[in-house]
Amino acid sequence: MRTVLRSALRLLLVLVVAVVIGLSGISTPATAHEERESVFPAGDGKVPEKRSLKQAADVLVVCKADSRKRIRKLPGKRLRAFNMRLLTRCEYRDIQAAVDAVRRQRTNIYVLPGVYREQPSWDPPCAEDYDGGIVEYDLIVSCGEVVNLVTIAGDDPDDPDIKCDNQLCHLQMLGTGAKPSDVTLKGGFREDGDWVKHNGIKADRADGFYLANMKATLFRENAFYVHETDGYVLDRFEGSYNQLYGVLTFTSDHGVISNCNTHHNGDSGVYPGSAADVNTQNTNTGPLTRWAVEVKRCRMHHNALGFSGTAGNSVYVHHNKIHDNGLGFIVESILGGHPGMPQDHGWFENNKIYSNNTNYYEQYVQGDDAACQEELPADIGFEKGVVCPAFGFPVGTGGMIIGNHNFVSSNHVWDNWRQGFMLFWVPPALMRDDYDPTHQQDNSNFNAFTKNELGYSPKGEVLPNGIDFFWDEAGQGNCWQDNLTAPGKEVTHNYALDLPDCGNPSQWPIGNLVKTTELIPCATYDRFSNPDPPACDWLDTPEQPSTDAGAAGTQVRSAPLDGPGAPAALVAVTLVGVLGIRVAGVRRRQRRLDGADAADAA
Repeated sequence: MRTVLRSALRLLLVLVVAVVIGLSGISTPATAHEERESVFPAGDGKVPEKRSLKQAADVLVVCKADSRKRIRKLPGKRLRAFNMRLLTRCEYRDIQAAVDAVRRQRTNIYVLPGVYREQPSWDPPCAEDYDGGIVEYDLIVSCGEVVNLVTIAGDDPDDPDIKCDNQLCHLQMLGTGAKPSDVTLKGGFREDGDWVKHNGIKADRADGFYLANMKATLFRENAFYVHETDGYVLDRFEGSYNQLYGVLTFTSDHGVISNCNTHHNGDSGVYPGSAADVNTQNTNTGPLTRWAVEVKRCRMHHNALGFSGTAGNSVYVHHNKIHDNGLGFIVESILGGHPGMPQDHGWFENNKIYSNNTNYYEQYVQGDDAACQEELPADIGFEKGVVCPAFGFPVGTGGMIIGNHNFVSSNHVWDNWRQGFMLFWVPPALMRDDYDPTHQQDNSNFNAFTKNELGYSPKGEVLPNGIDFFWDEAGQGNCWQDNLTAPGKEVTHNYALDLPDCGNPSQWPIGNLVKTTELIPCATYDRFSNPDPPACDWLDTPEQPSTDAGAAGTQVRSAPLDGPGAPAALVAVTLVGVLGIRVAGVRRRQRRLDGADAADAA
């Protein structure tokens, strides 16, 4: 009987979401970025270690005409002397020229102080026939300049695997300044106002890639991009003022992202999407012994999202400062086209997550004269700090989780005006047009929030979160335990009862229907066509909580969804839900027919 009831309620929840999607015209979310069909590497690689000049199999040096002048201004006699010695060996004015000149694996490329625009990559003859769209790997090899200023492609496109096997394997690219901005790769805009390129540096199937001490800025998509690579390090870098990501890694393994500064990006500062799903068979929640990517000692600030990971699997995120974004971090199972769904096994520990209340929607997106509504990218003001959020997420939130087996422990979380952490369910199978009820509850389950310090700064100032925990009551095995607050305060949340502890975690997979459907209107956000969705308060700046918030005995909790009218209401919603699915199906078919007619007319 219990199993039958669960199945019935699971179907009901799917139908409720379907009716809202169908009747309100919500489209399923687009992918976070356009990319070819991708797979995980074999996983037999390892994290590369930095090589000295003497350890390199070969050394190439890149410089600009004003590098000597810049070197003279560097602090420290030893650093200046090192750069001057390298300057005598400089043979290349562009980074891509040096990459193309590599003949041996384990080569070091040293990039001397300067601003690198990479003009030969802007309009190469090989790109004349490119008309946009997804770039397959064979085109990355033959003409990566169609989307990248600098391309490192390490695999032979004619062999059946994705393993690095040419001279670019284990390449190291090292800026030689005192700080990352001393060596800047700048995209920017063309004379017609459009972006110069999608990406700054892309390492594609480039196992063993190591990049350090560089800045990349002003790209249509990403400053730094690592794709289908087993073994990489990105250290001491800055990624800023990009339309999407400061750094993106995708379907890669054995990675380290460290000591970075990512800011003013329209999606997130750091994005390890579809990280290798190395723990997919692991049924435990807690510290990992194997992870796909480690993110440490980074500052992620003033982005739409500080950190994000669609299918952000087996990510170990620790000792970072995530602050002054719209949303601090998210790992999720929402967006399509990502291997490794649903997301699982994120480990977030010892991070400082605070003051994520910056509202770029109100500043730059909403309103007819808003900067992000300008037609030409050059007119928007990206270089001045304008951020145009790619998606609609709840401003004032420290962290959001829509996945499984995430372990969130010992973080310091304060002054996030909406909520410290948010855990909820989405119907990813439904978004893939799969209406099988048994497929709908593949998130969010077996997540643990433990030993986090909530609502006060490291200096002891009482700076509450709006509430500490939002939970839509969905999922099995979720728990909250040993989280700390300031003296005289209690952990605040929106659950009618006490949050389940880890000795007695949540048992019921079905969430609160009211909470679930309240979130759906925000999915209609579109920067151009719907920048301020009706009935969505996510994009509004929350009121700053008073220092009295969380005082013992003052908790405000939601009422449970029950009562004598509930069964009849559920039946009624079910019937409307069936209608919603049918309406949604009709609309999808009509859109396909309209698209086909338009194509025929063209």
